[in-house]
Amino acid sequence: MKRRAALLLLGCLGACRIGGVEPLPITGEVPQVVAIWPLAVGASPPEADLWFTGLASALGRRGYRVVTHGVTREVLSSSDLTAGATDSHIGRALRADAVLRLEVRAFEADGTRALQHAEWDLEWHLVSTRGHGTQWSYQHTGTYNQAARLPRNPGRRIEEQRDMPDIVPVGGRGPRGFRDPAELLAHLHNTAMEHLPKK
Repeated sequence: MKRRAALLLLGCLGACRIGGVEPLPITGEVPQVVAIWPLAVGASPPEADLWFTGLASALGRRGYRVVTHGVTREVLSSSDLTAGATDSHIGRALRADAVLRLEVRAFEADGTRALQHAEWDLEWHLVSTRGHGTQWSYQHTGTYNQAARLPRNPGRRIEEQRDMPDIVPVGGRGPRGFRDPAELLAHLHNTAMEHLPKK
């Protein structure tokens, strides 16, 4: 009886998902090699390395072989591809099954010593170079304020504070802080890639 109960409990635990993120599905054949497109659509300037901070490592942690944005830029600039090249031509030049494109609909960040405030609207698109079209996409819109992390006035009771602090469970972390826009973008890339299925 005890053995049967233990097996039932293990079966239930195996079916449960504790923490983590539920990935969004990929349509079509799962790519083996993914090239990061070297221009962030809508960004200014679109080729700045800032937009790609941490993206290659976040994608690599999902199990894909990655062609970084720098390598992609170099290969495409030295190839004989024209402006009207198809995704399959690009895929052959890069030896990649898909291209990961970043679209920057909005991004503002300010702060000199530490990031004070930021707003963003970003979208990641995984586009097949094997004829499957857009296989996966993820959009993230949000804001960040360092003021939410500042300590409260110790001279006042908690009810008298201007903004009530968020409840953090024992052993949990408070609101996250970022040193600069690059650190924030690396965090956002990591968040987005957690929604990409592992290979």
